[in-house]
Amino acid sequence: MPKPKAIIIGAGIAGIASAIRLSIKGYDVDVFETNSKPGGKLGEIKMNGFRFDAGPSLFTMPQYVDELFKLAGKNPEDYFKYIKLKEVCRYFYEDGLRLNATSDLNKFARDIEEKTNSTAAEVQRFLKKARQFMRLHIAFF
Repeated sequence: MPKPKAIIIGAGIAGIASAIRLSIKGYDVDVFETNSKPGGKLGEIKMNGFRFDAGPSLFTMPQYVDELFKLAGKNPEDYFKYIKLKEVCRYFYEDGLRLNATSDLNKFARDIEEKTNSTAAEVQRFLKKARQFMRLHIAFF
């Protein structure tokens, strides 16, 4: 009996992850990408001797990358060494607001409360909903 066939349009991180998962489930997968290389928003631009990230500057959920590697029978530690940072990034807004995003979510929520009209409790509720959404979204596959 022939394998079921799947076609993935786009070789960004979601397309690549989908192709890996479908392939592991026994599908014959073809991935189509319009750009000359995969990666989508994980790309880079090289110009005049400089390198610029073309996409996200944060890597917030390494457990899902690890999961893909493990599903494919690979040890993610052979490819990645993660270092959890206390300060994740800094946000600068036109009105002068500056926020330092930390890996301590309580501290981050308090910082937002001190500098904006949102309360720490509102920020915590939002972050909880975002976590639930991500769990549901990822559990879909």
